[in-house]
Amino acid sequence: MTQWHPSNDQLIEFASGSISSALSIAVATHLHYCKACKAQARLAESAASALFDHQTPQTTVSLDFDTLMSKLDSEQVVQQEAQPVKAEPRRFPAVVEKLINGEVENLNWSSPMKNLHTTRLMQDENNMIVGLHHMNAGGRVPQHTHRGSEISVVIEGGFSDELGTYAAGDFVHLDGKHNHSPLAHADADCWLLTIVEAPVKLTGPFGWIINPFLKA
Repeated sequence: MTQWHPSNDQLIEFASGSISSALSIAVATHLHYCKACKAQARLAESAASALFDHQTPQTTVSLDFDTLMSKLDSEQVVQQEAQPVKAEPRRFPAVVEKLINGEVENLNWSSPMKNLHTTRLMQDENNMIVGLHHMNAGGRVPQHTHRGSEISVVIEGGFSDELGTYAAGDFVHLDGKHNHSPLAHADADCWLLTIVEAPVKLTGPFGWIINPFLKA
């Protein structure tokens, strides 16, 4: 069960289309697993659409939230029943599969730390790096902090650290205030979609040796 979620502001920005490309990918990946956040994003999208539909260049519409919600509840939405289409089974959420665009084994992988393998998938308009992190089952990543913002969405397996335990769908947002040493669950490898602003900074005894060689 998903326990870690995007903020309300992130869901609203996602629904309105005002979010950055990298963060949009992270939120969309989380929504693949989380029905509650998906429903909240749809509600925000409907609210924004209703406000837009009732605005004209000649008038300014002022609706409080309760009035808007009441109007949305009273409107009838007719949905056309789509014919079922047989699709190939996917290992990861569709947005992640699209970024991989092939076999995950064929990506350009590197191993900046023991038990951790990483690859870049894209860089967005704000220079945020979208990639995959693969942790070996039962493997621990050395203690580190973050030079910038980092968002991880668990897409397979899970891990734990000093802050909590994370499973498929969990949306983990960390920055320089956090210092942790992730440990992958023993029963399966852990796969993460990651959005990083800058390379991590090792805080263990040999960090000063390795840090100059780390790349996002």
